[in-house]
Amino acid sequence: MSKRRIIGLLTALGFTAQFANGQLESNCNPLQANCQPKKALSEENYYIDFTKETGPPSGWVVANNEAVNFTSDGAEFSYAKKGDAPNMWTDFYMLGGRYDVEMKIAPGQGVISSAALWSDIQDEIDYEFSGNQFGQKPFPPEDGNWVVETNIFAQGKMWDGAATYQKESYKPAEQFHKYSVEWDEDHMNWYVDDKVVRSVLAKDTPNGFAFPQSPMKLQLGVWGGGDSNNNYWTI
Repeated sequence: MSKRRIIGLLTALGFTAQFANGQLESNCNPLQANCQPKKALSEENYYIDFTKETGPPSGWVVANNEAVNFTSDGAEFSYAKKGDAPNMWTDFYMLGGRYDVEMKIAPGQGVISSAALWSDIQDEIDYEFSGNQFGQKPFPPEDGNWVVETNIFAQGKMWDGAATYQKESYKPAEQFHKYSVEWDEDHMNWYVDDKVVRSVLAKDTPNGFAFPQSPMKLQLGVWGGGDSNNNYWTI
């Protein structure tokens, strides 16, 4: 029997960002070492349509030896075997703003599709989707509404309630939807097709945690949740 490829698709993304001078690892954490200055987004607004690209676009890095193809449907992430983790990320950093991603998630048991903002000090704001609804039954959902997972990491740590699961995306493995994050020093909002699905205020950050306030890259990809080789904190 031929191997089945599991594919996630991304058509386009755009963001309005402020200037800034688990699967995600920094090559230098400035809280622990003296790091070289990083490249900032050089414009206030940025938009790219991956359906118009034939290879990795300028300003983006594709993980070594991973299958990310650019087609008329957009950037295509193929997961074919254990250990695959096709992903790509911006080579520039941003601090605050709104970030919009149009995507169709990858189907398949234990397959995670993600769009994540993350920083060198392990701050992270993300969306994650499970190709089999995190094992929830019935599957697929009778009403077509799938669970969207949203997460906040503060310097690599999560507080109770930092992860949420909400049924807010209609047939996301069959249809493209726009997933957005709006973030500044006071709040974060998550959107699905321009509808607010979650809001977090900085003033409500629990004691012992820091509301994310560090420049971040945007990473997009597909990977295997539940893989025995994943670290403890990985789904």
